[in-house]
Amino acid sequence: MTALRRFLALLFILALAILGCGFSVDLGTPMLFLQDHVATQVAQTLEAFTQQALMAIPTSTPLPSATATPSQPPLPPTLSVSAATECRSGPSGKYGLVITIRPGTIVTVVGKDVLDNYWIIAVPGYPASVCWLSGQYAQLSGDTANLPSPATPQPSMYVLSEPRNLRISCSSADDDWTVVLSWTNTEPDQAGVRVFRNGRQIATLGSGARSYTDASVHHRRQRSLTYGVQAYNGKWVSSIVGISLRRCD
Repeated sequence: MTALRRFLALLFILALAILGCGFSVDLGTPMLFLQDHVATQVAQTLEAFTQQALMAIPTSTPLPSATATPSQPPLPPTLSVSAATECRSGPSGKYGLVITIRPGTIVTVVGKDVLDNYWIIAVPGYPASVCWLSGQYAQLSGDTANLPSPATPQPSMYVLSEPRNLRISCSSADDDWTVVLSWTNTEPDQAGVRVFRNGRQIATLGSGARSYTDASVHHRRQRSLTYGVQAYNGKWVSSIVGISLRRCD
């Protein structure tokens, strides 16, 4: 660029000299033509070099626009309970028992029933199943402001007829209990029966099952035992019919 500037400066001085001489001396027609021709050449040369210089200047490259990082959706609120709490198919004790939530179990909250002081939770182990849990012993974690607040009572998926006449017997040997459950099936469309102990499923039986033996229960680790049975098919379930055991004769 330094050599180019020097060359342009010399050309500019030469043009001024030629033009200056034209105003002070009568050079005649040929010299005036030559003078005009040289001035034109100088102007064209200056224009050409100017264009080259402009083309040599690098254009600024636009910086890539920052891509907005998609924000992560907030985690759903959860809760635990400070005392064993029955979760039912509706917002009161008159609805069928679905499962018992015990201290130490963390469940996902999917709705709220402020009027009845119930939380609607996802039933652990059962996708797309919900139940109503009393807020009496509930300990919430997370933001519950945007949870839906459905009207009650709600249509329930617990539409099958539940087993009836649930009975329990027990025999013991040291700290081991053998518990026998028996019941009467009332649902003609059931595909089977699920058995629960202390809110956790422990067995899946066939449609005609009417009893279940839970052997070698280490009672020293349990304050009490709560059992439940539930009819189910491919689409629906019944409420869980529960029974408790505190001593074994």
